[in-house]
This record gives sequence, structure tokens and C-alpha cells, in this order.
Amino acid sequence: MSLLGRMLLGMLLIPLQVLGWDWHTRITVTVTNQPLSVICGQLESQYGIHFSYSREIVDLSRRVTVNFQDKPLKRALNELFSPFDIRFARIGEQIVLTVKKPSTITISGYVQDVRNGERLIGATIYSPIQQTGATTNQYGFFSLTIPKDTNSLCVSYIGYHPQRLCITGKSFVIVGLQPSNSLREFTVSDTTQSKRQMSALHVSPADVKSMPRLLGESDVMRAIATLPGVSGGVDGGTVTSVRGGGSYQNLILLDGSPVFNSSHLFGLFSVFNPDIVKSADFYKGGFPARYAGRLSSVIDISTKDGDMKEYHGEASAGVIAVRGMVEGPITKDKTSFVVSARRSILEPVLNSINERIQDEEGTKVNLVFHDVNLKINHIFSPKDRLYFSSYFGNDNLGLTLQNNADSTTAANPFKESTVTRLNWGNKTFALRWNHVFNPKLFVNTTLNYSQYYFNIDYNYYYQPSKSSDSIHLYGQYYSMVKDIMFRTDAEFIPGPNHIFKFGAGGIIHKFNPGVSAFEDYSQSKTLLDTSYNKTTSVGGEVLLYAEDDWTITDALRVNIGLHGSGFLVKGKSFYSLQPRVQARYQLPDHWTFLLGYTHMNQYLHVLSESNTSLPMDLWVPSTKKVGPMFSRQVTLGVNKTMNDKRYALSLEAYYKSMKNVIEYRDDSKIFNSASKDWEDYVETGTGTSYGGEVMLEKKKGKLRGWIGYTLSWSYRRFPNVNNGQSYPYNYDGRHDIKVMLMQQVGKRWELAANWHFNSGLPMTLPVGSYEGISDPSPYDGGGNYPVLDRLSNRNQYRSTVIHRLDLSATHTKPKPWGSRSWTISLFNVYNHANPFMYSLVTDKQNQKRYLQEISILPILPSVTFSIKF
Repeated sequence: MSLLGRMLLGMLLIPLQVLGWDWHTRITVTVTNQPLSVICGQLESQYGIHFSYSREIVDLSRRVTVNFQDKPLKRALNELFSPFDIRFARIGEQIVLTVKKPSTITISGYVQDVRNGERLIGATIYSPIQQTGATTNQYGFFSLTIPKDTNSLCVSYIGYHPQRLCITGKSFVIVGLQPSNSLREFTVSDTTQSKRQMSALHVSPADVKSMPRLLGESDVMRAIATLPGVSGGVDGGTVTSVRGGGSYQNLILLDGSPVFNSSHLFGLFSVFNPDIVKSADFYKGGFPARYAGRLSSVIDISTKDGDMKEYHGEASAGVIAVRGMVEGPITKDKTSFVVSARRSILEPVLNSINERIQDEEGTKVNLVFHDVNLKINHIFSPKDRLYFSSYFGNDNLGLTLQNNADSTTAANPFKESTVTRLNWGNKTFALRWNHVFNPKLFVNTTLNYSQYYFNIDYNYYYQPSKSSDSIHLYGQYYSMVKDIMFRTDAEFIPGPNHIFKFGAGGIIHKFNPGVSAFEDYSQSKTLLDTSYNKTTSVGGEVLLYAEDDWTITDALRVNIGLHGSGFLVKGKSFYSLQPRVQARYQLPDHWTFLLGYTHMNQYLHVLSESNTSLPMDLWVPSTKKVGPMFSRQVTLGVNKTMNDKRYALSLEAYYKSMKNVIEYRDDSKIFNSASKDWEDYVETGTGTSYGGEVMLEKKKGKLRGWIGYTLSWSYRRFPNVNNGQSYPYNYDGRHDIKVMLMQQVGKRWELAANWHFNSGLPMTLPVGSYEGISDPSPYDGGGNYPVLDRLSNRNQYRSTVIHRLDLSATHTKPKPWGSRSWTISLFNVYNHANPFMYSLVTDKQNQKRYLQEISILPILPSVTFSIKF
């Protein structure tokens, strides 16, 4: 045979050799207690079968004993590899080995208090073997995908005994946890510092009640105001400014309904009764995509659901208010309710003051505030639950001025009085439906209504004694804003450490920014009844969002989201895409690095005067002349846990830019700007805020608390304000230090201390004066023209430093019917006169003017008595 023929024959025989085996090839192999790799080697040498696999994925070191006698290859390999979950497949002329994906099961359900059925927010469900877990959402729901052979899970929550959950094959479970009497962790923080979301804090009502109280009232908003980056005003009021923003830039939610004004008594207390608050989540940066509508912060407050099994209640009486709460089942384990109420008891104090000042000045003051919460929820099935919640609250301020001249001292005796009544308040309603579509999909659908109003009534009476021709004039100023919102929010949990949230909704905004009315009830009516600025604006908003929270590796977790919205008012439309990005990377030695970027948009503006503490905020929509506000914020941070998570250290730096913020022109006031042409009285400009925050927490033990420090700058700039130059914002407090400590003494005593220092807030002062010039008027009595002030640059000066120490002690004693407690609080212990406002006063002797510092809250002791039953 020629050489060419031999080569051709060889080429034909090679494929026959390569294809010398198939799945039906019969093999004979006998080994005793040998690794799988040895058997694969024998098959390769005896039958030309080549195996391909990754040693890092496929483990062939496991030992087996086999005796294959003339057995088909596929059947033999199946018997060899199936016990070890190893898959095999023929690719080309090789057998590729891979590991079978383990069978999984998804366990979902709710975690609740075993005593009353109250759903627990933020409870942890954890698999120690797989080292993976999940946390319950705002409604106590969780979903966790685990290997099918998992025997049990660990369920835990702060203040409750951990429980072992046995896996019995059920995919939907309800886990009940038993409360623990041991010392709780301090929870003005995330429960797992290394995994917490950037600039996000969880506030526990139990710890809020342990903090020092102002006039006997504990307050969740005052507690938030003691955190770094938050300003509560001069004397520690509720949340006013967050990272250099205005109070109107805070999104405050009560069971999903926005609260436009969250304060009672001019900002000293919030509208949230502490007895009904279940949880509060606070975000000052790194906002999730599901939140939108404000620039600076989100405060999401949830109320209690109501005891499903027994009736319970709380009641307390303090110096300034009394309050109570009752909860219980309507139908046991099916329907429950909770109702709370609070009312001020200032009348005895004000009556005493009125008796004194009425004799001296003819002035009478009356002030009352109250609020009522109601919540009902019904369980239709383990996977369906309906909630209805509502809130009503308002403040009423009455001011009477009398000026009487009797017949013995006046040529023309008369009686004159002015009665002014101010009232303002909120109403909210929320109807929510929870439904679990499948173990991985949870949906909440909500219908919300929210309203805020402000009203001033003015009555003037004049009655001359020598004439029956009396005068009675009436004036009214009224403002209101309403929101009606419908939205659906969904959570899809595809696997462990991965949550995809998405939703959509619509909002109808209705604005009555300022309505003025005037009526003449005099006997000889000389003035026409007038009503002006009676305008109503209606705006529509649609929203759509998606966010993906994914723990990619044990070290890296990201949250990426996008919020889209559109706003239509008076034929003008606006659109916004707001990206949100957060990343957390776990470093060695319990250090965590965090990075965040957020874009926020706000379609609603507020007209308010900065030099008054009255709640005269006028909410107005974006228009053709004044577009929506928006901000961009970048945040960098590091966290560290120490000493078995007893201590936690967090450091954050932020930079925030704002556009289309508004400010009154220097010659404008709130009353003449509350009209359909309000845009002509305001300036549109920019804002910048930046700084750093440090917080050291002690989370466990008898002594708990934190120390916080903030170094910050905040500026505003408008073309026609302050000569177009940038100036410090009203809450540009450069240095701010806050200390909160709580000490457990024995089983019945708890002591608390709160100290706050601020280096002073900006203010504008007169630097000169001149005599006013006016046109001749027939009503001019010929006196001197008023002296007018020449003001400094905007916020050029700063107030004196602000600092205050508050103390409290609480003694709790168990009773057969429940418990009772006494709380003694001391506000402003060393009686430091913190500046509330400054006033120019003229000395009557030398006619010189000087600046007078006015303080309103001296040392204030209080006693509160509380019972639980």
C-alpha cells in the first residue's frame, strides 16, 4: 500500500477510535474504598473516556466502593455520581462534571408578638448553616429561600426571646415571639450596624419614653432631633432642619399619610402620641427609591395594630397634658382596634396668668391642643389583612385685648376689645390592604387622605357709652392643603439577600394658599363685605419606582433604584427621574465603607416667615414661574462595631446642592403674597449644604446612649436678596454636640440625661436707622415719621451659644393589674437663658436703642404619673 493510502486509512480510523464509546458502552470496574477520582482515572485509561471538571467546584475526593460488571456507561455513572449531587453531560468527546443545584424551598410568613398578635418590624430570620437570612418588612412579613434539607431557622427580635423555627414542609408560617424581661439594646440605630442602610436610623418608642421629657411629654420627634445632623430649634423642639434643609423639606409619614405640620404648641411637641407609636424610621440621606416628594429627610412612623387577644391600656398625666390609649380585640384573632387621645391641661395655669395680666394690661390668653388616633385591622385570611387608621388633631389659641375708658376718667367713655383666635391642625386617613400572592411576592395597596389647615379669626368691638352706634368688624384669614393618594407597593424576593421593590401611584393635590374675608356687623354698616384671594389650585402627580437591594457577596451590598414622577398643574407639566445608588462594603476588623448618591425632587413649595413661630406655612404648587425644587446629595461613610457589638462608631460626610428653593423678597410679607400672584413676591435661588457627622453609640448593658458631633455649613443664594451674595441659612449651626445617656438602676429605676450644645444660629440685625419718608396723608396727625432700620447683610451675625442639660428619673413598679410609673424630669437644669429671639428696644430715658435677647424656657421641673393595665 502506498504512503498516501496508509495516511488516508489512518485518518478514517482515528474517528472510529475517538468514537469508540457511547452511553451504551459496557464497562467493568471494581474498587474498594477509593476516591471518585481513581474511578475516573480507570475509565480514562481502560475505555478512553475523558472527564472535565473544576476541582474548586466538583469534589472527587469522596471515597466509594463499586462493582460494575458489564454495566452500561450511563447507568454506571448515574449510580456513581448521583449520591453526591454531581451532574454529568457529554460535550464533544468529553464528559463534563458539574454540581447539581440543590433543591430549595421558600419559607414566608409573619413574625408577631405571641401575646397580642402585634406584627414585629425588623425581626431577623436566620439560617446558621447557610449563613443567610432575612428581616421582616414594615408589616412583619418575610421571605427566605433555603435548601430543602434545612431543618430549622433562628428567629430573633430585640427585647424578645429568640425562637427556633422547625421546618415542617409548610411554606407559609406565622412565628410568635415571647417578650423578654432582660435589658434591651438601645435601638436608635439599625440592629446590625455592619448591614445598616446609609444615613438611616430606626427609633424605638420604648427608648423614646426613657429619654428626658419636656413638661412630662415624651416625643419621638424630639428624640430624632437629638441625633447628629438634625436641628430641633433653639430649645430642643421637634425636627426643624435636617442637613441644612428647611422644615418643609421633611417628608413625615403617619401610616403612609403625609403630615404637613407635625407640631403642637409652636414646635415644642409633635402631634404623635407616644403611646400609639409602634416604630419610626428616619432617613437623612441615601433615600430608597420608594420615598419621594421632599428634599431633606424622611420620617416614616407606624402606629400599633391593636391587641388581637386581650384588652390593654395606658394612661398618663403630666404638667401640660393628659393622654390615654386602649387596645383590644373586636373579634378575637380576627379583628382588633387601638384608640388613643391626648389633650392639654393648660387652663389652670393660663387662668392664673390671665388674672394677673388682665388687671395690668387687659389681656387674656387661652391655648388648647388635642389629638386622637384610631386604628382598626382585620385578618381575612393568613395572606390578607386590611388596615384602617386615622388621625385628628389641632391647636387653638385665643387672644383677647381690652381697652376700657370709664366715665370718670374719660370725656368720651367707651369699651373696646379685640378677640383673635388662631387654630390649625391635621387630618389623615389611611386604608391599606396587604396580600401575599406567593411566598416570594408581597403587595401593599394604600388609599390615603391628608389635610392641613390654618385659620385666623379677628373680631373688633367698639361700644361708646353715650351712643348706641356700636362697631363690630370681623376678619378671617384661611389656608388649607389636601392630598388624596392611591399607590401600590410590591416586594419580590427572588432569593436570599435579594429584594426587588417596585410600585406606582397617583396623588391629587388641592391648594387654598390664602383666603381673606372681611365683614361689617356694625349697626350702621359703612364697609362692604369683602372676600379676596379665594383661589383653589389642583395639581396631579403620578409616580413610578423600582429599587433592587442585593447582597452580591458577603462583603458587598448595593441598593440601586430609580424614581420617576410627573406633575401637572394649570396646564403646566413637570417630569423628573431621580436615581438612587447606595453601596456597602465590609472591610476587615468590623469596618464598613458606605457610599451613596440621591436625587430628590419636590413639587410643593412653602411660603413662610422665618421671624415668627406661628404655624403660618402656606403650601403652594410649582408653577410656570417657579419650578420644582430638586437636590443632589453625595454621602461617604464608615462604620465600625466593637466589643461584641456593644459599641458602634459611625462617621459620615455629605455634600448637598439644591435648586429652585424660594425666599421672600426683602419687601414682601406672607399676607400680601398669599394670592394667585404669589410668584411675584418670592425669589428663586440655590442652596448648598455640606459637613460631617460622628456618632458613638453604646448599644448594650445597663448604660446605653450615644455621643454625636456635627460640623456643618448651609448657604442660600438669590439674585435679588442680599445683593445677590450667598449668605448662611437660618439653621447654619456650625458646631453641634449632643449627648444622650440612659442608666438602668436595678429592676425599677431608669435615669436619663441629655446635653446639647450649639455654637449659635445666624440672624440679621439693624446696623443703622433713618427717619421714614411718606406721602402726605389726610390721616397724618402731624407727628414724627417712624424710624426705619437699615439692616445688615442677610444673617451676617450669630446668636449667643446654645446649651442645655435635661435630666429625668423613672420608677416603675409592677402591679397585679399591670404597672405604674412615676417620672420626674428637669428641663434646662442649670437655667441657661438660650436665645429664642432678639428684639430692638428703645430706652425711654435716653432714647437709645439696644438689642434685647428674649428667652422663653427657663428651668422647668415636671412630674408624670403613668399606668399600664
